[in-house]
Amino acid sequence: MKQERVPLFQLNEEVYVEPTAASPGFHAKIVGLKAKSFLILEYPFAESGSQQIKAKDSIWVRCFENAVFRFKSRVMRVLKEPVGLMFLEYPTSIEEINLRTSERKKIFIRGSFLDLADRGGRRHWEGYILDISDSGCLMWGDFVHLVDKDILLSFTIPWTGEKIQAKARVVRCEVTDKGIRSGLKFMDLDPETHKRLMGFVNTLKEEELSKIVVNGTPT
Repeated sequence: MKQERVPLFQLNEEVYVEPTAASPGFHAKIVGLKAKSFLILEYPFAESGSQQIKAKDSIWVRCFENAVFRFKSRVMRVLKEPVGLMFLEYPTSIEEINLRTSERKKIFIRGSFLDLADRGGRRHWEGYILDISDSGCLMWGDFVHLVDKDILLSFTIPWTGEKIQAKARVVRCEVTDKGIRSGLKFMDLDPETHKRLMGFVNTLKEEELSKIVVNGTPT
């Protein structure tokens, strides 16, 4: 059961605005508030590519305090000048969320995927897997247009040549100073695929990561 509590926010507190179909996720600070009325967030238009968010949109926001909490809010107003600001309705409660069900292992290998909604299989993208577990992975690449959509992820284990394919959903995209990172959650894995994925993850040891080779180039 999800834990809920009364929200208590502070000025300069950092929050994370989750992605929507039109906008990637981005980090922002609370620069103003009135309890039970509104929150004011800084709004980094140029850096986040989030200019599609507009008044009356509903968004999810995460906050952090020894655990991860999230709340849903409606955008009251967006200002672009003289500085970017976003006014949100003050939430009545926030809920604790468990982001991961298993430990992630760091890695750097190429992955590609297809949009499962495209029956012709023409919509194809590539990126790099940055970490992975049996429940999901983090990829480096701009997949904002695929948030909340199901995809088929494919990658090859470099040292064995074994190819793994897994259905996944793009659950978030986050803009960072190193580019856009996209979080994928594996969906409806059959027992054989899950077993092979677990076997691969269990071979990843921190002390051996420096030996991983991608396309002939050490990472």
